[in-house]
Amino acid sequence: MKDSLLIDLGGTNIRHAFLIDNVLAKPVKKKIEDKDFYSYLSELISNIDKNIVNLVIAAAGPNIQHSINLTNRNLVIDAKELEDKLKIQNCYLLNDWEAVGHSLKELNSNSFQILRNGSPKNENYLLIGPGTGLGLTLILNNQVIPTELGNTLSSSSNLLKNFNLSENDSFNTIEDVLSGPGLEKLYKEKYKEIKSAEDIVNFALSGEEKEKFIVEAFLKSLIQIINDLILSFSIENVILGGSILNSLESFLLNEKFINYFHSEINPKYSYLADRAEIKLIKESEPGIYGCLAFLKKAG
Repeated sequence: MKDSLLIDLGGTNIRHAFLIDNVLAKPVKKKIEDKDFYSYLSELISNIDKNIVNLVIAAAGPNIQHSINLTNRNLVIDAKELEDKLKIQNCYLLNDWEAVGHSLKELNSNSFQILRNGSPKNENYLLIGPGTGLGLTLILNNQVIPTELGNTLSSSSNLLKNFNLSENDSFNTIEDVLSGPGLEKLYKEKYKEIKSAEDIVNFALSGEEKEKFIVEAFLKSLIQIINDLILSFSIENVILGGSILNSLESFLLNEKFINYFHSEINPKYSYLADRAEIKLIKESEPGIYGCLAFLKKAG
């Protein structure tokens, strides 16, 4: 492959790795402001004594006509504009969880924690992770399909029942519940207190009852959505990811969590959820590896 720059752009940090002479360098993480994005890319490319041909960027937001209006930054990335500004041949844009889907081609068993062994009969995958929003990608018939399910409206009011909350205008979309900001809003709505998602998770891990209730209801809600998707798309491989779920690994390994896959589904079809294999992705750089896998596929 020709020399390339791979970028995973998060809401706070940017990660980059060069692919030079078919060798992937160790990814580097840095905190940057939105206004510095283009100059940072230009600096990276100008400071390396190689002709960078390809730029691959994974970022949060739908990729519409080779342009991403980021959902976690005040930034619009346009592939053609970057090709012109940076004088590179090819710029490819990926949704961040689309990149995670592609990363499966580059990762091995050490990159995952098995939460429940299954007996999958197909290669259909669901990858899901709450963060700033709700990231969700499907792999069906070997096609990686990014989605914006988190911004749909139909299930949010039903999920609130898990928190003993009634429907209200603060929770319109699924990711108003299933995200880091969702955790904070749920806690505030339930207890009339303000607490960060990080604190809610940490207090839940230490056994505090209020935070533990919110986290357990949060995970139950997540599994209800997963089970709906298992039935909708014949999913038999489920991969969870993101910093929130990695922090909650001890909850995820609890039998109570695993049993939700059987109990929170139409009983007639519980056997479909029972045979799904459930894993937690532990790799710290799935976005970079996803960019690499995409580039290999693109040729």
